[in-house]
Amino acid sequence: MATPSLGEDTAKAVLRQVEFYFGDSNLPKDDFLKTKINESEDDMVSLALICSFSKMRGHLNLTEVKKEDDVPDCTLKVVAQTLRTSSSLKVSEDGKKVGRSTKLLEPEELIEQLDSRTIAASPLELNVQREALEAFFGQYAKVNSVRLPHHVVQRMYFCGTALIEFSAAEDAQTVLEQSLVFGGAELELKPKKDFDVIREKEVEEFERNRSITTSNSSNAEEKYPKGLLVAFKLKSASAGDSAEQNGSDEKKTAENENDKEKVDDKHGSPIDKVVEKENKSSISIYKDDMNVVLREDLKDVFEKFGTVKYVDFRIREDKGYIRFEQPEAAQKAHAASASAKGGLVVKNFIANVEPVTGVPESEYWSLLRDNQGKQRVGNHFHWRGGKINRGGKRGRDGENGSPRGRPNEAKRARAA
Repeated sequence: MATPSLGEDTAKAVLRQVEFYFGDSNLPKDDFLKTKINESEDDMVSLALICSFSKMRGHLNLTEVKKEDDVPDCTLKVVAQTLRTSSSLKVSEDGKKVGRSTKLLEPEELIEQLDSRTIAASPLELNVQREALEAFFGQYAKVNSVRLPHHVVQRMYFCGTALIEFSAAEDAQTVLEQSLVFGGAELELKPKKDFDVIREKEVEEFERNRSITTSNSSNAEEKYPKGLLVAFKLKSASAGDSAEQNGSDEKKTAENENDKEKVDDKHGSPIDKVVEKENKSSISIYKDDMNVVLREDLKDVFEKFGTVKYVDFRIREDKGYIRFEQPEAAQKAHAASASAKGGLVVKNFIANVEPVTGVPESEYWSLLRDNQGKQRVGNHFHWRGGKINRGGKRGRDGENGSPRGRPNEAKRARAA
């Protein structure tokens, strides 16, 4: 009787995911997985444990699995068969354990090697998909991983530059010498070390500007309310786990920085319906449509935590702000989102909630005050989610005089 096997696409996804778990770019930062390896005598860990991670459950369609003991033996057999084809992994004879085929290098040497085979590519759209980048650069060399760093100021969003790690330094150098076009834009390619230098300068500039802003506004700090604001980002609940490779997330692995952020997650708008304006007609039409989120839907969810003063959101967007009456309500909303799996449920979507504090909070209220001094339509004030384009340009002014872009993007050029 023939041994069952995984489908071709599933096998590729499983192999790539497990290689990533044990790879140079993830394992040094994955405290959970490192602990498990150190606890074992043969530097290997339970394959059932690996299969119980959320990403693997998604690849293997293990919807009923909650812990490693729930993983079927037949699944372990076909996964072990697939992993045995990897040159970077080793599988035990009984197929129940998996580990690296080589020892990890010392930290300094490892960082040097990682940097030598990693390039930075920009400019990229904020909703770019890791899979699309992996497939694109995979045409030229084997890609180990794709990382989408956070924006220096607003860490909920992608900075516009991706870090592509190849399997060899020679491959990275070959790609750097190419003239490539992705998404209609000519890519600017540079070594990761150059990206790190630019990034460090941006961080220093941000910290310096924040210090100056704080100093200059010390006498005016009471001019706007503190702690009332949270930002949220919607993603489709039906999509399940994010498609990014973000490791054993429920075990607090270091891969969280890949998906939490989820600058993390998919950046594209999850709203299926294109609706130009949320008025009484659209409310009546889409009230029961689970694929369209209205302000009223968001208000119903967030009022569980306290009085909502305003929902700063337009139904064709996938992100916005909630302004509460009391700081305690904002704290409760953030805590509830953090404790829930992925965030708060809003119809067929999940809302990931983050507090808005410091400079972004100050800029939000400043922009709000500026807008109130100009023409305003009813009670509607809204920031449109402008893209960080090449050269740091912002999007066009929004409708009805509303400024586009997040408050921190309104005054700063894009990150590299």
